[in-house]
Order: sequence, then structure tokens, then C-alpha cells
Amino acid sequence: MNITRRSVLLGGISLPFLAVAGRGVATAAARLPNPLIVTISGVGADADTGKLGAVANAFSSAGLPIAMTIKMAGDPRGIPGYSSNLAKWIRQSVELAPDAIEFGIHAAKIVAADPYLQARHAGEMQAAFSQMINAFDRYKSKAVITALTLTTNQPLQSYQDAASMRSAGIRTVIRLAGEHDDKVGLQPSDGGYWTTNTGLVNTFASARTSATSGNGTVAALTAPAMLAPNIAALTANTDPIIVEIPFDALAGLSNADAADYAAGVAMAVLAATSSGAARVLTPQKLYAQSRGTGRRYIVVRVDDLRLDSDTDPSHMAFVRGLIEAGYPVTNAIIPAPKAGLLSADESSKAYLQSMLADQRYDIAGHGWHHTPSELLGNSLGKDVDLIRDCMSEIYRSTGRLPLTYIPPNDDFDDNTLNAVAGTGTPIFAAEKGTLRWFNGLDRHGLLHVSNTIKFESAWTGDLPYFSEEQVFDYLGADNDAVFCVHPDTAKTPEKKKAILDSIARMSGEPGTTLINFAEYYKAVCPAMPKLDRIRQARADVSVKDWRKPDPHRLEEEALRADAELAWTYFDWGAKNFNGMAPATSWIEFGKQTGYPFTTMWDTGSHILAAVSAQRLRIIDQTEFEKMINRILAFLGQGDFSFAGVKLPNTERRLSSKGGERDGFDSADVGRLLVALKILDSYTAGAFPVFKLVQHWSFGPVLEDGELHVVSDAGKISSAQYNSYGGYAGRGYSLWGEAISPAFTTPDPSNDMDAALAAMAEIQRRGRIATEPHVTEEIELGGSPHGRLIADILYAAQMKRFRDTGILTCVSETAMAGPPYFTYQGYQLTDDGGTFPVDTLKTSAPDKAAKLSDSLRLVNSKGAYLWLAARPGDYAQKLVAYVRERAKMKGMGFSAGVSERTGKRIEVTDINTNGIILESAAYILGGRKPLLSSAEA
Repeated sequence: MNITRRSVLLGGISLPFLAVAGRGVATAAARLPNPLIVTISGVGADADTGKLGAVANAFSSAGLPIAMTIKMAGDPRGIPGYSSNLAKWIRQSVELAPDAIEFGIHAAKIVAADPYLQARHAGEMQAAFSQMINAFDRYKSKAVITALTLTTNQPLQSYQDAASMRSAGIRTVIRLAGEHDDKVGLQPSDGGYWTTNTGLVNTFASARTSATSGNGTVAALTAPAMLAPNIAALTANTDPIIVEIPFDALAGLSNADAADYAAGVAMAVLAATSSGAARVLTPQKLYAQSRGTGRRYIVVRVDDLRLDSDTDPSHMAFVRGLIEAGYPVTNAIIPAPKAGLLSADESSKAYLQSMLADQRYDIAGHGWHHTPSELLGNSLGKDVDLIRDCMSEIYRSTGRLPLTYIPPNDDFDDNTLNAVAGTGTPIFAAEKGTLRWFNGLDRHGLLHVSNTIKFESAWTGDLPYFSEEQVFDYLGADNDAVFCVHPDTAKTPEKKKAILDSIARMSGEPGTTLINFAEYYKAVCPAMPKLDRIRQARADVSVKDWRKPDPHRLEEEALRADAELAWTYFDWGAKNFNGMAPATSWIEFGKQTGYPFTTMWDTGSHILAAVSAQRLRIIDQTEFEKMINRILAFLGQGDFSFAGVKLPNTERRLSSKGGERDGFDSADVGRLLVALKILDSYTAGAFPVFKLVQHWSFGPVLEDGELHVVSDAGKISSAQYNSYGGYAGRGYSLWGEAISPAFTTPDPSNDMDAALAAMAEIQRRGRIATEPHVTEEIELGGSPHGRLIADILYAAQMKRFRDTGILTCVSETAMAGPPYFTYQGYQLTDDGGTFPVDTLKTSAPDKAAKLSDSLRLVNSKGAYLWLAARPGDYAQKLVAYVRERAKMKGMGFSAGVSERTGKRIEVTDINTNGIILESAAYILGGRKPLLSSAEA
């Protein structure tokens, strides 16, 4: 057997035995007998506990410990709850004979070999198992029981298969024999093992030692007399031997017959042990004997650094002493107690920054003010503010983003979890009385590390402590745990000594590794790039870049000036194009001229520019009414006829010269319909908007609720699943049309499973850009998928800026020359993403591809949209850059600034100036969507 790429299981190989202190190995040891594990697998919720007891007793009477795995996956009705007869029998067995049976989990199938999905699977099973097996009264003084072993019929899919299940506390996965659908072919037929990078061991059973030869049917029960020679044959190898009895295979037997069969198997096992060829132990005992370090991890957590001149000096000295003694620490920080803000406390900042130079030192967020029930009973929005403020304050003060959030006083609810996940924080650590989620990845994508042990026995009077032995009883010998220390409560030398002695004792236990939260995450979680991408986007956007909007007088004046400049485009257009505004404009032969056409998207921008200008008091009521009446009259003319109905035309001319581009564009009209609904709402129905919309009939282009486009030749095709579908579809819905969901995946807002599925769907669909997803946020309030897209894009733009120094802001845009229009966006890929530049098919795509770098812009309207929707440091940089370089006096704003030259391109357009006006109105109007949430 090749052991160069495996961690060694001591039992079956002639290798050194672990030293008593756990810090090294002895120089040599004789080869031990092969380890042999007896497992009763797949016990269901409706199992006959009388039969279970009879089978278990057959082995205990023979002095043989066993593993018993419980079905904790699949139909929830088949998972035993706390009050089930099976759960009661298990808890009684634990009390009466704690060493006779190691209880674990059984899952016939493990989800696809994706580390995130497998971690989630294990986390859910572990949560249900922990709640089922732990009696609360016992748990208050004894170590919590968790499943350390999992059995499955799923063959090994890769060498790192199930590695992420270590995050849920699983140490050993036993791959049972008999599954014939082994397409990969990695699993050996006669046993073996493979250790993953997280220390989880995949151990393989042989069909020769299965009571059913692996096929799970009663008819195939192997006679114990046949098992004995098979066991003896396998002892010639150096691998663990798994003797398995699938409990379902005993279904046709009476309790007495089942007990007789189990006794026969026990005799077969005893034959191997009496010869000295094998030794029987449970999976966790084997695992414990096999690992000198990393068998179990204890996080050392020191709470309540709180900017207090009375307590902080001793707190800091205590932590520094632990670090100097070689112990890792996670320091839980309260960044805004009564004393003020961390960012204003120079001594605390200096301490933290100096400590963070040591990799053993880690930090966590521990509330905002750390007041009683700070996070209970709040709205999601309030919890978001409290948690984001905490993590951002620590980040801005230290330059380090905490990976862990610890709620004050262990108080939290579901809104808390949603808010923590929204900051991209990977780890959540809080004791909770429901006995769920001690370890594992939950649906929010949070890794719970919550098996917390503290010395304080009560938070009253002189803060009494447990004895050291009580603490170690609570800690147990196998579970990962968090040892939580409050230096402020250790007010006597005896208490301080108890804490330090306990840490030294933990450090000296064989197989135990002291660790901080950051190290723990790396140890138990393999790379999960898709999960990390969403977390990183959330952290970048909501914590690292985020800054609480604080519009002061100068910024307000600057925004109003920007809006006034943007309005000059529409003022000029109205004077030169009979009340309308052209799609684009530029200087030609020293004079401003324009492209005398407009699309329905452009017309929607014109409407919202007028609404925004009136809100900002740039134009008065008379001018507003005059412009709106002209636009509505324009829209009432020149319809496109299709399938016997009238539709808005794709492109309309603004002069007597040139032909129109006939057809129907569902995305452009969707934007127009959004703008018309906002206009109708803003003016309380003062204009004949409803009449205008009613004279169009969208039925033929909304077949089955899906958006379609129609060419000038009358050819219809679906446009439901492009990047504009979600936003455009809302436009039709606002006017009562039945629209199918633009995304097939569920709401990704508070469910990481859904977020990862949504990200895969977004990637398949193609490019994403600032528009329409951020436009949607300021006009209608963001949609769940739109917000996810916006966060991913904003984070990708910031990353490109960090990596290259090039300010990045991408969206569709007019160009000053061929190809005249480009779609500059972001394409998600499996290993990251790219920033392509696409052009219309009719506009020299080959040339555009070759010259894409010369075409790249810092998009002007995109910059203002980001300032409106994500008002952080990066958006401020974008707007400052555009404000400095993209202004065109008397014309509005250039469409963008060339990345290559740093100069504006010499073209302005209706959408750039319209969006800048919208953004200014949104910001100065208190960042409320242009259409109220009740109407949107």
C-alpha cells in the first residue's frame, strides 16, 4: 500500500506509536494487530428498539465495542427527533454504557463531490443528530455528544471526497461495500483508507466482511461461519477491517433471531481477536490513536476588549502573555462601547496592529456596543447596521477583516444570522440552548463553531468559577471546542492560575491542537471557491468599502451642480429637436450636433431625467409639464404593427431625414414602462399615461409570460433570459402583465445554497454590467438576483483596481467613433472572471475585439449609480474621477473616460445624463427608490 500520499492509520501499519505527551512519537513500536470495526449501519427512525437492544447486547456481552450509525438524511419524517423512541433508547444507552457504542450518522448517498454541498450536507445531519442525542440536563455538566463517524454506501469520488465534512466534526467516513455504481473506480474492493487534506479519513469496507456481502437484502445474510475466514484473510493486509451489519437487513428476523445472528458475528470477530490478528475498537478510538496532532481542535478565545482604560491594560497583558507563551488566541473586540469608537482610540489601535503581526493572534467582532440583547427582536435592517458597523469599524482601525462574529451574550436570532452572512463573515460562534449547530455549515453559509466552554458558572455576585475538573468534564476528549476566557472575571490569582493551568493542560493532551478561529477555518475547510467568491463580494462591498452615507453641504452642492450640467443635454435637445433629446451628441465642425434618433430605452431615460430635474428644482412645473406632454405625444405616434396589435417601435427618428428602425425590443420597452409608471406615480396620474399604455397590446410578444423581440421583418424570438430580463420584466408587471420569473433559481438573499445556484445561472447567461441591475435599485428597489449581481460586479471592479491600479466601472455605452456603441461588462468564469468589450454585430466586431483595450472606459453614469447604491470609498473614487475628467461644458457629461488615455471620449448621450440626474435625485432624496416599495 502506498503511504507516501496518505496520513497513516497507526493500527494496521508497523509505525511509531504516539508519545504520551502528544508532542512527538516514540522511536519504534511493534506492529499492532489489525484494527477491526464492527458497525451496525443505517438505523432508521422507526427502528424496533427491542431488536436494536438485542443486537447491541450480543456484542457488549462478548466485550466488543461497536459503532451504530443513524439515518439522518433524506425525508425529514424519517429522521428521528428528540422525543422519538429511538432517540430515547440512544440516550439511555449512552448513560448506561457510554463506551459500548459509538453513535454516528448514516447517509446512503453523499451529495455530489462539491465541497460546499458536502459541508452543508454534513452540517445539517450533524445539527439534527446533536439535537436528537443530547439530553439537556446532561449537557450542562458533560461534554456534548456529536457524530464523529459517518457511514455511507456512496463510493469514493475523488481523493479529497468528503474532506469538507470535517467542518461538521466528522472525522471518519466509512465507505460501505456493495454499491455497484462506482464509476470513478478509486475505491479498493478489499479495504483501505485515504486521509484528506482536512484530516478526515475515508475508510473502505470489503464486501467479504459485510453481513449482506454489500447487497443489503435479508436473503443475502452471510452466515457468521463464512465471515470468520473472510476476516482472517483480511488480517493478512495492513488495512482496517470493517465488519458491517446493515440494520435493515435484519428486518425479517425476530428479535431473538437477530440477537442470535449478531452473537454469531461476534463469535467470528472474537476468533480473529483471540488469535492476535485483530483488535476491535470504534472508529473514533482508531482515529484518536492515529493522529499525533489535529485529532481535535480547541479554539482559545479571549472576550471583551472594550476600550476601557481600567480593564484593557490587564486584558492586553493577559493576551500578550498567551501569545508569548506560544498559544494562539482569537481576541473578541467590542468596537463601540460607551468609551467611544475604536477608530478614535490610538492606544487600542496601536496594540491591535502590533499584535496582528503575529499569525497566532486573530480578531473577532463581538457586538457593536455589547449591550444586553443587542441583537434580539430587531428588524433585519437594524441587525445589518449593527453587525456591519462592528466589522467595518474593526477593519478600518486595524486593516484586518475579522473572520468571526460572536454575538454579545450569545443572544441571536435568524435576522442576526442573515445579517452576519450578509457581511461575508465565514464563522459564527455562539452557545445556544437548542443543542443544534455546534459545528457545521448552515444554509446561510456560516460555519458554526459553538461548543463553548467557560469557567464562569454564573454571571452573578463574585462571578463563581467551575472547578478545573468540571471544565474538563464539559470539554470531553473528542469534540472540537472553544475555550472562552474573560480576563475581567479572573480577579483573583487563583482564577488566573486555573485559566492558565487549563490552557497548558489542553495543550498537552495527545492529539489536541490549540488554535484560533482563523487557523481553525483553514484546518477544517478545504477550498470552496464559489462560496468564497460570494463571501468576498459581500465583505468587499458591505464592510471593506462601505462607509455610512454622510452627505454634507459641499457634497450636496457638488451633486446639484452635476445634475444641472447633465440637464443641459436635455435643454439643448429640446431646443433643437422639437422638445425631444437625441440619443447621442458631439461637436462637429465646432458646433454641437446630435444623432437624430431615439430608442424606447432612451425615451424612458428622458422621462426620468425630467422627473429628476423637477424633483431637484432644476426646472419649474411649467417646463416639466411642457416636456412631458411633448414626450407623451411623441410616444403616441409611430407605432409598430405586429400580429394585429400596436407596439412601441424599436427606434424613432427625431427629424424629417432618415428612416426609422422598425421592430420591437422588449428590454427597451420594459425600461420605458418603468419610467411611465414612475411618472404616473410622481404626478398622481396628472398626465394621460394610462391611456397611452393601454393603446399598446403586449400579448403577442409576452407569450407564456416571456419577453420577446421582433425584427423589422417580423421574426419573433425570446429575450427572457438575457441580463436585462429581470429589470425589463418588472416594467411589464407594473402595468399588470403576467411575466414569468426571469431567473429559475430561488431568492439568493438569505440562503447560500440559492446564492450559489443563482451565481451559476448568472454565469451561464453571459455578461453583467452596472446597468440595468443598479438602475433597478434606485428606480424600483433592488430585486434579490439583481442585488447579488450588483455585489459581484462591484467587488470584481474593486479587485481589478486593487490588482492593476486601473479604476474600473463597466456598463453599456455610446462611443465617439466606430463601433459607436459597446457593451462593457463582466463575465463570470469558473476561476474568476473577465472584463470583455462587446459590440453590436453591425459595428465591426473584429476590429472591436482587437482594440478592446483602447475602447475600455470608466463609465460616467455607472460611477454615479454606484455612488447612489453602494456609497463607499470606491464609488467616491469613481465619481471624483468622472467629475474631474468627463465634464463637457454646456453639453453634459461624456459617456466615459478612456482607461488607456485618462481622457474623456468626445461624445455625450441621453442615457449618461439621464442616469446622472436620477442618481443625484435618489441620493439627495434620502436614497429612496423613485417608485415606492408599495407600488413596485
